[in-house]
Amino acid sequence: MKKWMSITAAFLLGVVVTLSAGDVSAQIKSLIGKKVTGEYEMVVNGKTLSEKGAIIDGRANVPARAFSEALGADVQVSGKTIYVTTDDAQANDGAGNETAGASPAGNSGSSNKYIGSTKSSLEELKDSIENNILKPTLEGKEELSGHLKRAENNKDAEGIEYYKERIAEYDEILKKANEDLRLVNEALQLLNK
Repeated sequence: MKKWMSITAAFLLGVVVTLSAGDVSAQIKSLIGKKVTGEYEMVVNGKTLSEKGAIIDGRANVPARAFSEALGADVQVSGKTIYVTTDDAQANDGAGNETAGASPAGNSGSSNKYIGSTKSSLEELKDSIENNILKPTLEGKEELSGHLKRAENNKDAEGIEYYKERIAEYDEILKKANEDLRLVNEALQLLNK
């Protein structure tokens, strides 16, 4: 039995050494599966936040929403992208990219949270809203409508109620996504003036 354990241990050690000797530059830079090795208390403009920063792989990481909102920025999540927009966005993003607030006709006092974003980020957000939110939500609503019709035909009161509630939830998602899309298009139009 000891012989098999030694062989198994040697095999596992060989696998670990082989895998760790791979090209480090080809590894995906991701925090998934990494260990948190410490925490930081976060103080923004003298105010201690309830959320803490984390040390992951030797780097300080802050919770984007808590940190951004403490600075007065708007935070939106779309797909796997976090968009942070400040009210005092400058005429460009520091890299020479024009932003939506750069237009003389731009209304920096507008309630449009996307004014001040770069054209490339607005176009990316527009694509994400259209393809990752609106399209699948419309498809899902259509599918639910089919289920609702079947429930109505079968006089299934519970099914009818369930599908009506789900469709209402989808309608809310569509309403918010369409409003966000309208604001993104408005910010893009400011850039094109």
